[in-house]
Amino acid sequence: MKIFLYSFILFAFFSTSIAQTTNQNNKYQKETKELWRKLADSGRYNDAINVLLDSIKTSKQKDKHRNYWHVGQLYACIDEYAIAIEYIKKSTGFFDKIIDREWRLYYNGTIAFLKKDMRKLKICHDKLWNRHSGYYYFNACKLKALYENFEKPYRVAFYMSCK
Repeated sequence: MKIFLYSFILFAFFSTSIAQTTNQNNKYQKETKELWRKLADSGRYNDAINVLLDSIKTSKQKDKHRNYWHVGQLYACIDEYAIAIEYIKKSTGFFDKIIDREWRLYYNGTIAFLKKDMRKLKICHDKLWNRHSGYYYFNACKLKALYENFEKPYRVAFYMSCK
């Protein structure tokens, strides 16, 4: 049993490490990223969603899951919380939720905000805010902004500064 457990942990570690370092930034991915961000920054959320969904369908890119996350965020910006939750859930695999504590808290906290579950959002916020790495500082701040601006729409709360 111990051999199986150690093998599983080793496999999970290497698979997540490789998944995070093998993304090759080809020209199409870079253009798509720049285009959807420009559209979203100008408030054209539906157009940005279409660019990302087209990218997911037509490309074999390894960051498909990240794009699902962004599609979810964009749906949240137009107050389509149920659809946003569907895409956010597609963005994160089973092992990522188990292994990466800080991502799991950010993921669950974001979904809690969209479901308007203040109790669960507070739990995730408190745990992430009180103990996060430098890598997850941005996410901790965003979750804090969602918590502190719970009554506001996502597109407003998300862009609030971290106090």
